[in-house]
Amino acid sequence: MRVISGEYKGRKLQAGNNLSIRPTTDRVKEYIFNILQDFQNQKNVADIFSGSGSLGIEALSRGAIHCNFVEKSRTSIKVLQKNIMHIGLNSNAYKLVNTAAEQYVLTDHSDVQLYFLDPPFIFPQLQTLIDNLAESKYFHSENLIVLEHETTNPVEFDSMFYNILKQKKMGRSLISFIEKRI
Repeated sequence: MRVISGEYKGRKLQAGNNLSIRPTTDRVKEYIFNILQDFQNQKNVADIFSGSGSLGIEALSRGAIHCNFVEKSRTSIKVLQKNIMHIGLNSNAYKLVNTAAEQYVLTDHSDVQLYFLDPPFIFPQLQTLIDNLAESKYFHSENLIVLEHETTNPVEFDSMFYNILKQKKMGRSLISFIEKRI
């Protein structure tokens, strides 16, 4: 696993030995950032279920100005910290948030414009989490959610809170780009 493009291009990232960390593959990252193009430039991002931090670090490498790495697992946070140190991220460019995703979306995240969500494949609360984020007063129409989830655990396509702009199946993953419904 590596950083694909930008300032930190080619730097290797650790995934750790923890089987709960399922890092986003380079192929999926490339697809996501090809769709985003320059959307992440000069934006604050949140890497929710950050694990190794692969998506957040990639966004920072490509021009995001700040990333909230949201992770509840202490083991995953240790891997994430090693990756942050290895990359040499400036401490002003990130914040580690040791909390569950379900709690994070209920707090003030008004500074974030781009959300990466890569939950464990077996995550029964996914629909509730997406609904809570999309209906939050902190999630605005110009914001975007990029969701990588198991194809057998889809989210509602027609929601009163959000629109799915684009969706693509990649192996066991379904990549969804979500905006707030106005």
